[in-house]
Amino acid sequence: MKILITSDFYYPVVNGVVRSVLNLKKYLEGKGHEVRVLTLSNTLKSYKSKGVYYIGSLSARRIYPQARVTNILSKTYFKEIERWKPDIIHSQCEFSTFIMAKIIAYELEIPLVHTYHTVYEDYTHYLLPMKTTGKKVVALASKRFANLCDKIIAPSEKTSDILKGYGIDPKKIVVIPTGIDMPEIYKQDSRDILGINQDQKVILYLGRIAEEKNIEEIIDFYQRIADSSIKLYIVGGGPHLKILQDYDKNHAKKPNFLGMVDPSLVNKYYQAADVFVSASTSETQGLTYYEALANGLPVLCKKDKALDGVVFDGYNGFQYEDYEDFEKKLLKVLDNDNYRDYLKRNARSYALENFSIKSFGEKCEKLYREAITGYNYESFDI
Repeated sequence: MKILITSDFYYPVVNGVVRSVLNLKKYLEGKGHEVRVLTLSNTLKSYKSKGVYYIGSLSARRIYPQARVTNILSKTYFKEIERWKPDIIHSQCEFSTFIMAKIIAYELEIPLVHTYHTVYEDYTHYLLPMKTTGKKVVALASKRFANLCDKIIAPSEKTSDILKGYGIDPKKIVVIPTGIDMPEIYKQDSRDILGINQDQKVILYLGRIAEEKNIEEIIDFYQRIADSSIKLYIVGGGPHLKILQDYDKNHAKKPNFLGMVDPSLVNKYYQAADVFVSASTSETQGLTYYEALANGLPVLCKKDKALDGVVFDGYNGFQYEDYEDFEKKLLKVLDNDNYRDYLKRNARSYALENFSIKSFGEKCEKLYREAITGYNYESFDI
């Protein structure tokens, strides 16, 4: 098959969408498919490099950090893509590149599959002060948007249920968890590599630092833990980092803010920790949960439907409801080496079986073939 993937974000931007696209592209090309990418340039200049079309764009950081927009009627490289004649388009973002994807799909009379990565009702604080208003706007827009697609991929049952709640036809929705590269387990102790004290009990938040991640709750909980050997490490960057550091100034116990780290060190931090923690309920799937488990790291995360089928209490981690629940489960893991080792083994084996790129790619391949076979050409109006 010839597959065009469209995304507003692409390498060198680092986020869940980009990781998903890179992993899918790698798998599909490994299976002999021809894959090209249509994305936005980080400048006004359009250019092409190694099968990737970068369309000139402007920053839209006032709407959302890292967001960019372009002239949706710009047809730079469209003719070249149309001469290439892709069999299907897989869109990854709902904005500029989606409109381009729909125009190309319409002109070539080919199906358009879209992955709904983001639950936008959790992000409306960037634009609208009233959450209830934001949810209604998102529901209406999502339903209209889904009508332009032939199939919608939901990365989790949580996302699928939300989309159905918006009134989107359940027959259009397919649940396919995003796959990740399975990391190697290092022979050398990661704490020795990173300079982390062996006597510490390390709890780790690793990921994007943004308001919707609710990291303040983890910092607040950390203040209440009596065991002084427990240390909180916060790894990552993002628009909320400075606010979070200011928030922490009046706290007695200081987390270790490490900011962005070299990508080669990410798995080492997972493997140096004892427990991965998160208070976010804005995830559609939570790739960092997959990554933690794949590194053999038990997770302790706020109860959320996105974790159904990912975290099983007492098997590869826990979900918590309040501070008392958080503390009880955290200490249960940290104070029993044999039990923690049991959770680590289960975390790794479950991730290998369920969150690999191979499993992800195979399911996307199957969906593409079904979409092509069942495609009915229809006119559209954006």
